[in-house]
Amino acid sequence: MFDFVHNNNTAIKIILGAVALTFVGFGVGSYSAAVDDPYLAKVGDAKIYKRDVERQMQDQPANAASRQAVLENLIRQEMLLAEARSSHLAVSPAQLRAVIAGVPAFQDNGKFSPARYQEFLAARNLNAATFEAQVSRDLLLQAQVAPFLNGQFVSRSLQSRMAAMMTEVRDVRELVLKPEQFAASVKLDDAMLKSYYEANLKRFKTEETVKLDYVLLSQSQLAQAIQVSDADARAYFDKNRAEFGSEQRDVSHILLTVSTGASAAEKAKVKAEAEAILKQVRANPAQFAEIAKTKSQDPGSAANGGDLGLFGRGTMTKAFEDVAFRMQKGQISEVVETEFGYHILKLNDIKGVDFEAQKAAVIAKLQLQKAAAQFRSSAEKMGEIAYQQGDSLKGLEALGLTVQHSDALPRSGKAGDAVLGNRKLLDAAYSDDVLQGKHNSEPIDLGNNTLAVVRVAEHLPARQKPLSEVQDQVKAELVQREGGKLAAQRGEALLAELKAGKGVDAQSWGGPQSLSRRSPGQVPQGDVRAIFAVSGKQLPGFAGLKRENGDFVIYRVDKVQAAQTLSPEETAQLGGLLSELSANNMLVAYLEQLRLKHKVLINQTPAE
Repeated sequence: MFDFVHNNNTAIKIILGAVALTFVGFGVGSYSAAVDDPYLAKVGDAKIYKRDVERQMQDQPANAASRQAVLENLIRQEMLLAEARSSHLAVSPAQLRAVIAGVPAFQDNGKFSPARYQEFLAARNLNAATFEAQVSRDLLLQAQVAPFLNGQFVSRSLQSRMAAMMTEVRDVRELVLKPEQFAASVKLDDAMLKSYYEANLKRFKTEETVKLDYVLLSQSQLAQAIQVSDADARAYFDKNRAEFGSEQRDVSHILLTVSTGASAAEKAKVKAEAEAILKQVRANPAQFAEIAKTKSQDPGSAANGGDLGLFGRGTMTKAFEDVAFRMQKGQISEVVETEFGYHILKLNDIKGVDFEAQKAAVIAKLQLQKAAAQFRSSAEKMGEIAYQQGDSLKGLEALGLTVQHSDALPRSGKAGDAVLGNRKLLDAAYSDDVLQGKHNSEPIDLGNNTLAVVRVAEHLPARQKPLSEVQDQVKAELVQREGGKLAAQRGEALLAELKAGKGVDAQSWGGPQSLSRRSPGQVPQGDVRAIFAVSGKQLPGFAGLKRENGDFVIYRVDKVQAAQTLSPEETAQLGGLLSELSANNMLVAYLEQLRLKHKVLINQTPAE
């Protein structure tokens, strides 16, 4: 579907999540909400359902985080639409017609084509009312975000300060205190081990897994076993040549242009000149290119002797194309009138669709066609056998299918695997009938004309590991945690000594490195902020911080290099970024106001 909001990249970012907006108190606890009306969220009277979220998911990972993000994006859109309605904004029929008529895909020779429009709708199983309602919705959204699309004014002084901050370079060296350096000083006892274990029970559970047996029925695999003769391929190609590309024509032309608004007399004069040139080139066809170089007024082709190169149907203006595609090779046309002026065409060559070049594609198409009936028949038998012999997959081997075996799979499946990561297959594997009843699944549609039947070969429920089993892991984690505390204590004390000028050169500093805010290298952003918070008035200066992994790092700032002058291009880029950030901040505030104005409810009824 054409989503007209998506025609503006900034609008995409604003509406669909680039704005770092947190809806406080929002959250999707479950997707199987209330019994009477299982909506996920409601903005005013507008409700958002699971199907709305799934429709928007497309190629995103099918996990809770991505669903949450999509739901919040839909909530933002509904808030914007609610505000539009409350402001009595609407898209008029004339506006709607103008927008749809302006879509290139719906045009033929630059004009709106009802036939192409209907073809588009039919290909997507849409009716005009549904599509036009979606276009109207997108236009309203676009109108709501339009004030933010072009950014906001940013003062030169702010740009200068930001440029100075971004280009300032500091020479630093680091000293890292790691938890393992203090492991020998960590004292543990059984009470500490037990307390840590009991406080983190969830972390010491095995994940529920299943090992699957499964078979796959694929139309593409069936097709590969089908033989197609060259004669059959040639016959299909000759009958359906248009499926494999269109004929192209190599044309040269001479153009005499006619100015817009020219009088009939002026046009007649230019046409007479074209008629004179036509006589000249017909008298001496070999001189067509030379005459085109001196007489043609087409700046794009005159220097090349009028050669336009190869083109297919739908490329040139209709009057020109109609003549080009009925000419014989080597023929010179009559004078042809178009909106650009008067043309004389010469057909240099005809390039048809070559069978040998398309042979593999023709054979593959015929194989798939012939495999379609076999696939349907096998799919029906697959379902019957899977049900009638529900305690084994062996009966499916009669269809030429091979039983395959998986490793242990959690409910999330195997990431990146088209089969073992397929959500439908995993849902079937963990269903009560397959998991608890130990039956074969029904055929599962994996997409691309591929079906699967699965059964559980082995089920390993989630299990709490006893302390005795994970004692070494608990000890290692405690040593890391307590070692981190000792590293931080020593680091804070050492940092204070260094700032007092004690033992600066006695430390085992790392090698020097130069970094800036815009080129921090491998230094984490939190560390960069600490480094540039050090005053450059008295050097060396020092900064220290504890990292999430337990390390305590101390930076020694030895030199501050003055800010550099940005190039005009960099200055423009920085101004654009600051403008966009300012616009996004304003939109954040706007959306927060809308949330207060238009009541938002999140349905968090727990799954049954």
